[in-house]
Amino acid sequence: MQLMIRDYFKKQSIRNKVVIQVTAQVVTASVLIIIMVLFIVNKQLSEHTQTLLSNKAENIHEKIEQRIRYLVENTVLLTKNELMVNALTDSLGRKRYLPPLVENFMEGKNVTSVDVVDYDGRPIFQTQRNTPLYNKSKNLRAALVLNQVSVYIQKDDNKMVIISPIEYYSTTQGAVVVVFDIASIVKEHLPFDETLYMKLIKDNKPIFSYNYYPNIEYRSFTHYADDKTQMFKNLDVTLEIGLPEDIYRAPINEAIIKLVLLSFIFIVISIITSTITANRITQPILELYRRVKASGDNRDILCSPLGSNDELEKLAKAFDERTLLLRYQAEHDALTNLPNRVLFIDRLHQAIKIANRKDEKIAVLFLDLDRFKEVNDSFGHDFGDKLLKVVSKEIKSILRESDSIARLGGDEFSILLDRIKNEDAIVDIIQKIMHTFKEPFSIENHKFFITCSIGIAVYPLNGETPDELLKNADAAMYKAKDDGRNTYQFYIDAMTDKAYERITLETQLRQALKNEEFEVYYQPQVDMSSEHIIGMEGLVRWHHPEKGFVAPDKFIPLAEETGIIVELDRWVMKSAIEQFMKWRADGLNPGVLSLNLSMIQLDHEDFIDEVKKIISLTSMPAKLLMFEVTESQIMGNPEQTIVMLKKLKEIGLGLAIDDFGTGHSSLSYLKRLPVDKIKIDQSFVRDIPNDSDDMELTRAIIAIAKSLRRSVIAEGVETYEQAKFLQENDCVEAQGYLYHKPQDAKSVTKLLLKE
Repeated sequence: MQLMIRDYFKKQSIRNKVVIQVTAQVVTASVLIIIMVLFIVNKQLSEHTQTLLSNKAENIHEKIEQRIRYLVENTVLLTKNELMVNALTDSLGRKRYLPPLVENFMEGKNVTSVDVVDYDGRPIFQTQRNTPLYNKSKNLRAALVLNQVSVYIQKDDNKMVIISPIEYYSTTQGAVVVVFDIASIVKEHLPFDETLYMKLIKDNKPIFSYNYYPNIEYRSFTHYADDKTQMFKNLDVTLEIGLPEDIYRAPINEAIIKLVLLSFIFIVISIITSTITANRITQPILELYRRVKASGDNRDILCSPLGSNDELEKLAKAFDERTLLLRYQAEHDALTNLPNRVLFIDRLHQAIKIANRKDEKIAVLFLDLDRFKEVNDSFGHDFGDKLLKVVSKEIKSILRESDSIARLGGDEFSILLDRIKNEDAIVDIIQKIMHTFKEPFSIENHKFFITCSIGIAVYPLNGETPDELLKNADAAMYKAKDDGRNTYQFYIDAMTDKAYERITLETQLRQALKNEEFEVYYQPQVDMSSEHIIGMEGLVRWHHPEKGFVAPDKFIPLAEETGIIVELDRWVMKSAIEQFMKWRADGLNPGVLSLNLSMIQLDHEDFIDEVKKIISLTSMPAKLLMFEVTESQIMGNPEQTIVMLKKLKEIGLGLAIDDFGTGHSSLSYLKRLPVDKIKIDQSFVRDIPNDSDDMELTRAIIAIAKSLRRSVIAEGVETYEQAKFLQENDCVEAQGYLYHKPQDAKSVTKLLLKE
C-alpha cells in the first residue's frame, strides 16, 4: 500500500504535488491542533485529578500518621508503667499482673501481639511466640543498647512493630515489643469514594491494598512522606491512590468527537483553497528546478535571479552560494586555502593542452620541507600548521600570476610554471624560493629556520601526463634529499628507479626489524697513552638476506624520515646494554657504552621512561651509559634539547656532543648544555697533519672543551701522526681504525680477554 501511494505521488505533476502536499500539511496541522487541544484538556484534567488525589492522599496520610503516632506514644507509656518495670525483676508477680495490663493495652489498638524482653533480649512475657532474636534484630539491639524507640515493618508478614525500651533509674532494663496489624489500622481511614483505590508500598512492594484490581488500568498518584508524616518517612512507606483510566478519560473522549467534526469541515475548505493557490506557487518552483538541473550540466549556469523577489529568490541565491562554497572546498586545502591535488591536476591538464597547442614547455616542481616531522614532534602540530601557512604564503608571493601552487598533503607542495622558455627561467624562480628559506620565518614571535628540497619535471621532456610529471618531480625531490637536502634536482630517467628502490628499501627496513636482520657492532674507544679500551660505541649493522651488508648511510636517514628510527634505536640500546652486562658478568671490562641518540627519539614522549625501564631491567649502572647527540640536531631546537638532556642527566647518564664543529653552535648554548664530553668530528681529523686549517680548528675545539671542563675524544683517527698530534694538544681519548674497527660482539669479546 505504501509503495502504491509513493508510485502514484511520483507520477504526479509538480502542481498536483503541491496541492497534495499543502492538503497534507493542512491535515497535519489539523491533527496537531487536535493533539494540542487534547493535550491542554488532558493536562488540565490531569492537574485537577492530581490535585484531587493529592488532597485525598494527604488527608489519609495524615490520619494514618496520627494513628501510628498515637500507638507509639501509648507503647512508650506502657513501658513507663511501674508494673512493667517490676515485671523485669518479679518473676512470680508478673504472671499475675502483666496479663490484665497487656490485655487492657491491646484493646482497640489493632495489636497482634505484645512481648516483654529483659536486657539480654530474652522474652519474659509473650502473647505469641514471635519475639525477634537479639542477634538478628538491629532494632531490638538499638532499643536495649542505645535506649531508642524503634518502629519498622516486618518483611515476612508486613506487620508494624514498635520496640520501646523499659527504663529504670535512667538505665535500660528491657523492652516491650508490640506487633500491630497495619491493614486494620489503614482500613479505619479508607476513602469514601468507591471509584478510588489505595495501596501502601514499601521497597517497591505493596504491603496493603484496597479496591485495586490488576486487570484495570488506573491513573495514579504517589504521596511520599514529608516532615508532616515523619512516621511514614521512618517506616520508608509511600501511599499510592488512584482512579480507573476509563473514568478519567471520559471528558477527553467527548472532546475528541467534537474536534474531529470541526477538523473535517476545515480540511474540505483547505483543499479548495490550496488548489487555487497551487498555480501561483508552482511557477517559480518549476523555474528554479529547471535552472538547478541545468547548473549540474554547466558550471557557468546559476539559479538566481528568478525575478520572484521572495523566499524562492533567497533559496536560489543560497543554493548558488553553497554550490560555489562546496566547489571551492572540494578543490582547495582547508589549512592553507591553496588549491589541492584535484584542482592542481585539472590546471595541469589545461596547461598541457595549451602548451601542446602552442609548442611551449611547462615545469612541475615538487617541494618538500626538510625534517618537518621533527618540527611537529618538537613543537606540536599547531605550530607545524602555522609554519605551513607562512611557507605557502611566502612561496605564493614569489610566483608569477600565471603560475599555480598547491598543497598535496602534509609538508608537500606542487608548483606549476607555464610558458617556460628555457631551463634558466625555471632555475631563476627556484633560486627565489630557495632564497626565501635562507631567511627565518616568524611564527608566534619566534624566528624559525627551515629548508626545503625541490624536484623538477619538465613537459614534454619528462612526461606527457599530469601523473607522469608529478611522479617524476617527486622522484627528483627525493634525489635532492639524498644529496643532503636544502637543494633542487632536475629529473633524469634513473631517478624513477631510485624512487622505486627507496620505497622498496623502506618496506624491507620494516621487515628487517621483525626478522631480526640487524646486529650491533662495537668500535672500541681507547686511551692513546696506553691503548687500553676505555669504552665502546654501539653501531647498528644491517645484514640483508639478499643484498648482504647494507651501509648505515643508506638506511639510517630513511629510518629517521619514516619514524622507524624510534623502534630501531630502542632495539640497539636494549641489545647493546644486555651485551655489556654479559661482558661484565664474565669478569670483562668493556668500559663506558656510547650510543647515538636521534632527536626524533629524544622528543618521543615515553623515551625517558623507556631508558629508566631498560636500565632497571638489566641492572646497568647509569654512569656506564653515554648518549651521543649530534651538534646539528641540538641546534635545530636548542632550548627544548637542553630540557630533555637535563632529564637524562638526572638519571645519572653521560652525555656527549657528536660531530662537534659541524653544527654552528654558539658558546652561549655550549656552556648551558649538560654534556660531559665533546667528540671531534672525523672531518677535522682526517687531513691532519696535511691541512693546517684542520689542525688549528682541532686545537681550538680541544681548548674550548678544556675551558668548559669537558673531556674530549677524537673520532676517525687512522694514522700515528694524527694520534701524536692529538696527544701533543692534550687530547688523550680516540676512536678510529688505527686502534680498532667496528666489530661484532664475538670479536670484541676476544679483544677484552686480551685486555
